[in-house]
Amino acid sequence: MNAPLRLLALLLGSALTLAPAALLLLSHGTGKLPAARKLFELFSPLLIIGLAFGLGPLIIALPRLVIGERNPATRLVATLMLLVSAGGLVLFGLGGLASLLPALLGLLIEGVLFAVFIWPARGFAVPAAAADQDQSPSR
Repeated sequence: MNAPLRLLALLLGSALTLAPAALLLLSHGTGKLPAARKLFELFSPLLIIGLAFGLGPLIIALPRLVIGERNPATRLVATLMLLVSAGGLVLFGLGGLASLLPALLGLLIEGVLFAVFIWPARGFAVPAAAADQDQSPSR
């Protein structure tokens, strides 16, 4: 079950990362594209914006980053990036009828990713060293 969900997260993260640059490229039409240096300057900010939207699903897609109690910080980062991604889908995807279905599908996939990979680890066990420190007489 996890492997298909991680593959779906990889596809969603890649699509969200490349979407702003692809939309600009598609809107450019059949005209001549700028030179390579200008093209890089044109696409690099769009790839950064796309990375902000697609990083949450991409972090979940990596197999050993978001599992178990070993990486609570990575889970927190993945959660925050999923919130950014969902916010971007709501803000930009629900604006018109043409983008409504893909945005709702993306939100559904992100909800499933959150429910399967992030939500089950909401309570982490307290490490033994911290538990010992709480019982010290110096408090």
